[in-house]
Amino acid sequence: MEKLRGVVFGAGNMGRHHIRIMSTHPDAELVGVVDPDTKRAHSVVDKFNVPIYASIEELPEIDVAIVANPTQYHAETAHKLINRNVHLLIEKPLAETPEIARGIVQAAREKNVILAVGHVERFNPAISTLSKLVDEPKMISIERLSPYTPRIKDSVVYDLTVHDIDLACWLSKGNPTNVSASGIKVFSDTIDAVSAVIEFDNGCIATLQTSRITQDKVRRITVSEKERYYITDTLRQDIEIKRQAEVSYESHNGKPLFTQSSIIEIPTIDRGGEPLRREQDDFYNAVFNHTRPTVSGEDGLRAIELVDRIEKLCR
Repeated sequence: MEKLRGVVFGAGNMGRHHIRIMSTHPDAELVGVVDPDTKRAHSVVDKFNVPIYASIEELPEIDVAIVANPTQYHAETAHKLINRNVHLLIEKPLAETPEIARGIVQAAREKNVILAVGHVERFNPAISTLSKLVDEPKMISIERLSPYTPRIKDSVVYDLTVHDIDLACWLSKGNPTNVSASGIKVFSDTIDAVSAVIEFDNGCIATLQTSRITQDKVRRITVSEKERYYITDTLRQDIEIKRQAEVSYESHNGKPLFTQSSIIEIPTIDRGGEPLRREQDDFYNAVFNHTRPTVSGEDGLRAIELVDRIEKLCR
């Protein structure tokens, strides 16, 4: 099997990790990095012995690209690469607005180009295991709480809630029908904390709590089914399943006595492999087999549509 010739756009926080992983991936050959900030790029790229390009026009022939530059440049980058029939993995969020994201998805579809979106949380071992265990979810609760980080300028909805919107849609196995939300500004000029509820056409309800004003770092997902309750800590990468085993009503000295026993299960989780590497594995597999990636362009578009609705509700 020949390797896919690939480049990474952006040598920033996410780009540098994609560069590192692509440079050693058995399915890909890193042939360059595109970043107009060549000084920063050299500090990241020089040890990989690949050229740095200032623009798409300078690139050689490539098969795949990972777009990890700032969100406002995603559309321009994506359209130019799609016109060259290059398969894309675009970091989340897919674009700044639903309209722009819709244009990217449509262009990729018309050119028969594989488009994956970098919602890397789906590749967290605990979350990917949870998705296989959940059958008929009735209620989903996702908490993503963190201390404030001044370097983040985007609204918490675009920066963090976008992750959980995607996870809620994925785990619910339904299509969103209604959204309600409230948010507050505390440390910045944008929304710093938000509470949102998403209703799905299969009756499932998801509540999302996202905050960057919390002193503790919390990453917790709970899922309620008719007979099971799943508790997932994505930081510890563990899952606990609780299910009711027996309920009985007895009489003691003429008084009713209620007893309940439950079983707790701890499933085995395969924690091998960095989530970002698993994401690249999935992308390259989709390109080789021309199949739908785990997180498709349509999934990325859906997340942006819901982000936009929640953001507007919080204003």
